[in-house]
Amino acid sequence: MPATTIMCPDGVSHPIEKCLANKGCRLYERCAPLPYLRLISFDRKFRGVTPSASGNGPLMIGLKATLPYTIDPDNRAFAALGTTVHGRMADKGLTFNVLSEETLSDDQSRGIADLLEKDEYAESGYLLTDYKTSGSFAVAKWLGIFVEKRDVPIKDDKGQEVLLKSGKNKGKVKTKQERLIKQSDDHIKKHEIVLQLNRYRIFFEKNGFPINKMRAYAIPRDGGTYIAKNRGILRNGYFIPVPRLPDNEVLSYYSTLQNEVDEFLKTGKARLCNEWETWGGNRCLNYCEIAEDCKDICREDGLKWPGDNKVPK
Repeated sequence: MPATTIMCPDGVSHPIEKCLANKGCRLYERCAPLPYLRLISFDRKFRGVTPSASGNGPLMIGLKATLPYTIDPDNRAFAALGTTVHGRMADKGLTFNVLSEETLSDDQSRGIADLLEKDEYAESGYLLTDYKTSGSFAVAKWLGIFVEKRDVPIKDDKGQEVLLKSGKNKGKVKTKQERLIKQSDDHIKKHEIVLQLNRYRIFFEKNGFPINKMRAYAIPRDGGTYIAKNRGILRNGYFIPVPRLPDNEVLSYYSTLQNEVDEFLKTGKARLCNEWETWGGNRCLNYCEIAEDCKDICREDGLKWPGDNKVPK
């Protein structure tokens, strides 16, 4: 079920139809251009768990599939940009005779892959790519880039360490904090991308397209800014390599998630999103459009809401 109300800047949620017709809003003008409102108010009708659902909990999927919910135009700005990028890339794909935005399905699921192209560096096989327009924080996480802070001694013009002249630390070496940008496989967190791309791979290989390599192409939406550079993201486009997972591991993950969603649709009950699915609770607090409905369920069942780990009052 798509979103049915829009939270306008006047602080009131309006039915989408009235908002698009410029009725019922206290403002003299729409809060955003009409094409933008139409774009952000569209959500695909739920037809089962798709590859892009990796990292989403069954309760979140089930609630969005069955309940009306409110969207904030400001919160969907980046999603609108991502939709635009995907659309323009798909248009270019037609120019270069590659499979772009191809809908695939099997007896378990269906999905739309962003790009399949021949592997120019091999005699046969294909390259599978998924586009990601994300913040620099997520891109750094996918690449395993992190910032290490350390205190280093401050030295004078002669190379001598400067000592503190007063306070409780008088006589100790004066220091300054240094930030080091590092990259390590131990800091890579991209499991949702790995699952998604491997599910697309299975679709294609079942249809006779052997995949040599999988990757995401990430465009940091805040690329070039001070905060992105501080996180170690110095470019405006990165390939994120994706390893191959065993087919049974991928299919088992999506099958379990689908069964959990089916159980919710039958009973109205599902497990709460776990630590990975809630981004450590941050998703619940800032990025989940059905957070209030989730709180209601937690309140009724006496469960701690993942956003603050407390039973809602």
